[in-house]
Amino acid sequence: MICELCGKEMERTTPILIEGTVLRVCKECMKFGDASKIGKKEVATKSAIVERLEQRQRRMQPKDVYVEEETIELVLDYPRLIKEARMARDWKQETLAAKINEKTSVINKLERGDMRPDDLLVKKLENELGITLKEKVPVIKSESKAAGSKELTLGDLIKMKKE
Repeated sequence: MICELCGKEMERTTPILIEGTVLRVCKECMKFGDASKIGKKEVATKSAIVERLEQRQRRMQPKDVYVEEETIELVLDYPRLIKEARMARDWKQETLAAKINEKTSVINKLERGDMRPDDLLVKKLENELGITLKEKVPVIKSESKAAGSKELTLGDLIKMKKE
């Protein structure tokens, strides 16, 4: 067998961990590595390789972007829902703001509809007020137009003006 470090032809080689790589080396080259960690590192390396191959396989699979039939959206009347839930508990805007750790101006803007809440703020409001601010909405797919459709184009308008 050939030593993978120095290249000498030897009768017997030993697997050794050198710089994070397992090499089969001769007795002279064994001093450059560590034989005690060989079992642990080899198993860890194999599992890391398997994990990377699985990740690569997942990345390489095509994704169908048209599968989604519905999406979760913020309800249109969220300002009214927030205000009614707050009023039902007899809370001032300051009280609600303190309970969800936000400024009073944020609550005021939300109730007026001047501000659209982000996902974190929606969760805080839903938990504190016991309301639902997001709903499932079906995705409306637009009809694909045929190549030979007879819709009016900008060029058609220009031609009509000339005539």
